[in-house]
Amino acid sequence: MSLVPGTPAQPEGDRLKTGGILTPRLLNWLLAAVAVIGLYTIRFKLSVALAPFLHALLLAYLLAPLVAYLQERKFPRTMAILVVYLLLMVSLILLGIFVIPNIVTQISSLAKQLPSFFVRAQEMLYQLGDQYERINLPPAVIDYVVEYVEASLARLQGSLDKLLDVLGQFIVSVCSSAVFVVLVPILAFYMLKDMEKIQHTLLNLVPVRQQEQVLALCRRVDSKLGAWVRGQVMIGLLTGGLIFIGLRLVGMDYALVLGLLVAIFNFIPYFGPIIAATPAVLLGLLRSPTLGIKVLAVQVIVQQFESSFLVPHILGRELGLHPLLIIFALLLGAQFGGILGMVLAAPIAAILFDLVSAWRHVPGEAD
Repeated sequence: MSLVPGTPAQPEGDRLKTGGILTPRLLNWLLAAVAVIGLYTIRFKLSVALAPFLHALLLAYLLAPLVAYLQERKFPRTMAILVVYLLLMVSLILLGIFVIPNIVTQISSLAKQLPSFFVRAQEMLYQLGDQYERINLPPAVIDYVVEYVEASLARLQGSLDKLLDVLGQFIVSVCSSAVFVVLVPILAFYMLKDMEKIQHTLLNLVPVRQQEQVLALCRRVDSKLGAWVRGQVMIGLLTGGLIFIGLRLVGMDYALVLGLLVAIFNFIPYFGPIIAATPAVLLGLLRSPTLGIKVLAVQVIVQQFESSFLVPHILGRELGLHPLLIIFALLLGAQFGGILGMVLAAPIAAILFDLVSAWRHVPGEAD
């Protein structure tokens, strides 16, 4: 019996289907969430097997626009991919001959010079303490400041040592690992060549009535993620190159390594430029206050140029998230995945918001 006058009574099954708590759509999302949580618990076991595919997917995202450009010039798809691979191989050979050896040399030299840099920092600290004594500050305050700065310098030295270690190991592993040299380009080749077939096969796993919705959502995610990856790589390379040129112009040593740090950390919104600029400014200050100010000026000018010109013209639009949400995602990513978590936090957050938005606006089966 219906409780509303003039409204026909619904069968019990229909009421459960339309008004129950667990609608089919919500149940599907709950199952997907359980699957994601299950995969997260075994992420370390999956990471070894998935790493080549993820790197190949990243390479495919980077090369896809060049392949599409050649196809528009009447190149067959396979031929277009081969031409792009040839250009990539020539670029890597040139990097291996002219750039990578210089980077490794500078990293090694900087790692050897770090202890002397921090000895110089301690001397400057003691000189500063002497100046504070002349203005009759309490000894306890002076001792606290000196101990705090010394501890901070020790932590900074350890962090820089680890950073240079990781950077050097990363370059060596990329150049020497058979996975990166052989398997990743092969996987990326098949992804570029058979992407439509792969998408069609995966789409067939989805129920027919939901395929159009899933396809539209995948296109949104693919467009946003692809634009972000390609845009960030281009902006990182341009910003790192400008930093390298600027540091060379002001006479700063290790300009190539410091520019590379900017290119890498530029993937982290907001915090990345600060993290990358700190070592350069500190090293400049340790050589002379004037050089430190010049290095800081180079960093500020290049970052302003990036934020006001490069980002609007290359990325076009942002990820569609409020800055507070991006900062929260960065902090959460740092807790779960360290530096890599911070790099991936912003695009993952944008994709999750797209998924939630699609779930809220797509009508359910009962509608």
